[in-house]
Amino acid sequence: MSEKKKARLRVVSLMYDPDGDRNEIKNAHVGTCLDDGNEVVLEYEEMQDGERARITLKAAQGRAEMLRKGLTSARLTFVPGEKTSSAYVTMYGEIPGMVDTRNVLLSREENGGDLLLGYDV
Repeated sequence: MSEKKKARLRVVSLMYDPDGDRNEIKNAHVGTCLDDGNEVVLEYEEMQDGERARITLKAAQGRAEMLRKGLTSARLTFVPGEKTSSAYVTMYGEIPGMVDTRNVLLSREENGGDLLLGYDV
């Protein structure tokens, strides 16, 4: 059985507006990582616009899921080649959406790894 380990996480978000202009946001977090050989689970907290949220990313080769719990909560499922339903739950109500996943790439190394999610919402 694997144990949770402290992890330094770098989250890079690349977004493109309808005109094709690129916007990049980089954040660093301290969290935990649990890798049982089949699935990797990353957990961390983030602050955005004064709101604290708990993020859990679960990934296996070819599939991932993100859970966000805070004032705004969400569950996003990433399966390459599929459109999956999702929802953001806010204090004003639920906002339904779809996740169109292009790829889920998970690589592991002795002291770290990468999780790349290519998708449109």
